[in-house]
Amino acid sequence: MKTNIILALFLLAACQSKPSGTVSDADSTVAVPAAPAPTAVPVPSQEPVAPDNAYLIVPGKAIGNTRIDENIDDVIRLLGKPDDSDAAMQKSVSFYYKGAYSTAILSARDTEGDHPAAKVKQIRVTSPAFKTEDSLHVGSTLDELQAKYQLKKATTYKGEGGECTVWDAGHGIAFETNPAKSVIAVIVYAPEEPYKGAYLNIRPTRKS
Repeated sequence: MKTNIILALFLLAACQSKPSGTVSDADSTVAVPAAPAPTAVPVPSQEPVAPDNAYLIVPGKAIGNTRIDENIDDVIRLLGKPDDSDAAMQKSVSFYYKGAYSTAILSARDTEGDHPAAKVKQIRVTSPAFKTEDSLHVGSTLDELQAKYQLKKATTYKGEGGECTVWDAGHGIAFETNPAKSVIAVIVYAPEEPYKGAYLNIRPTRKS
């Protein structure tokens, strides 16, 4: 009898010592709440900020908003009437001046078709505001050009202070340097062939 009482007390103590909240075998079918799914963290874009196209020089394609092979009539509608111009042999050059700087746009008219359009063939700028993607511009040095391009001497002409040189970098871009070996103009042309001097003078004689 005494043994039975001790055994009963032992079983009662074992039941009372069961940790609170423990799921028993009989409760194994009760669903345990799932852990919340992690929230995705947005990844910042790695794309570079687009440069200001209004002052970007793109070899073989454009200077600012003027593009190679663009209809010259569309260019004039955008930029306004040229400050000066010249024309001969199905070619024309339009000059725009802003202070001491100039933009010259050479266009040529195709001979095929009933109403062939005149297309932009060369663009020349003297303003340092226009820059290539690697920051070459009017005011850069010949050494800086040679560090980025394999230059070919295209031609020379007599400018202020002495002989100036046109350097063809290929791929539709050329640079003019003065006797001090500083860039005084940038030319973009159609990239299908090496730089060629224009039939018309694209270097304005006007003094600001």
